[in-house]
Amino acid sequence: MADVLTVRAGSEALATLRRTGFSADSFGTLLGASGGPKWLVLSAIDRVLSRRMVTGRSRPLHALGTSIGAFRHAALAQRDAPTAIARFEEAYVAQAYERAPTTAEVTQESRRILGVLFGSDGVREALAHATLRLHVGTARSRRLTATDRRHLLAAGLGLTATANALSRRLLRLTFERVVFHTTNQPAFGFEDLPTQHVKLNAANFAQATLASGSIPIVMEAIEDVVGAPPGLYRDGGIIDYHFAMDFDAPPGLIFYPHFCDHIVPGWFDKALRWRRPRGELLGRTVFVAPSRAFVASLPGGKIPDRSDFETFSTADRQRRWQQVLAAGQRLGDAFEELLEGTRLAEVALPFAE
Repeated sequence: MADVLTVRAGSEALATLRRTGFSADSFGTLLGASGGPKWLVLSAIDRVLSRRMVTGRSRPLHALGTSIGAFRHAALAQRDAPTAIARFEEAYVAQAYERAPTTAEVTQESRRILGVLFGSDGVREALAHATLRLHVGTARSRRLTATDRRHLLAAGLGLTATANALSRRLLRLTFERVVFHTTNQPAFGFEDLPTQHVKLNAANFAQATLASGSIPIVMEAIEDVVGAPPGLYRDGGIIDYHFAMDFDAPPGLIFYPHFCDHIVPGWFDKALRWRRPRGELLGRTVFVAPSRAFVASLPGGKIPDRSDFETFSTADRQRRWQQVLAAGQRLGDAFEELLEGTRLAEVALPFAE
C-alpha cells in the first residue's frame, strides 16, 4: 500500500497491532487536524472509519478535533454518517464567491455548510451518540487579539507569531484553549497552556463548531459562545493545528488520519521546521496519510488548500475538488484492506520517538 498510503505507528501501537491485529476497541482516541479544504482527500477514509471504528464499539471513542477536524467528527457522530459525509462534501465543494469575500460572507457561508452537514437531527444525534464522544478545540482571544478590527488583529497575530517562535508556551499571552465536549468530565488534559473545558449542548454545539474553524482575518470571530467564558472564539488550529501530542489522552491507542505525512503542532509553527511533536502519545499512535506518490497523482500534484479559491475559477476549483474526492476512494479502499488481520503492523513505519 506504500504507493497510496503512508502508515506510521509508535512502539506501543505497533506491539498491539502485531499481537491482536486491528480491533476498533483497541483505540480510545481519534484525532482530527485543522486544514480547511485538505480534508477532502480523507473523505473516503472517514467513511471507512464510520463502519470499522465508530459503529459496533463496546467502549467510548474520544474524538478530539479542531477546525475542519471538528467538522469531520460531527459528521461521524451522526446516525447515518456516510450520508452526513456526502452532504458535507457537496456543501463544501459548492462554496462560491463572486469576488474576494468579506469576513462576514465567509462566516455566513461556513454557517450554511454546517447547516447542511448537521441536517435536521445531526446535532441531537451527535450529542446522544452511543460511543463517539466529541471534543471540539477552540482558541479564545486575549489582549491584542481580542478584536475583529483587521489592522489591530493583524498586529496582534504578528506579535503572537514572534512570541511563539521563542516558545509555544507564550501563546498564553494572546490565546486561551477552550475545549467543548460531550462528556460529563473532560477526557483530555493539557498542561502546556491555560485550558478551559465546556460542556457541549444543543444551545452551543453549532456555535462551538463554527468557532473551531473561524480563521483569523478570513472569518469573523464567534462572540460569547453559550455556556463558555465571554469573549471572541477562533480557529482551534491556532493552538492545536495538528496537535503537539503532549497532552493526556484516554486509555487505548490513538488513531490519526492525516492529510500530510508530517505533524505541525500549532498554526504559527508551520514555518518552524524544528518544531515537531515529541510527546509520549506518539508511542500509542497509528498515523495514516496519503503517500507523496499519491499526492503527486492529484490535479496539480497537490491536495486542495485555501489558495485554490484565488488560483482557479469557481468551476475549475470545483472540478478539481471533485476529482480529488474521486481519487480519494483509492485511499479508502487501501485503508480498509489494511484493517484485515495484522496488515497495519506489517506496513507501518516507526515514528522517530
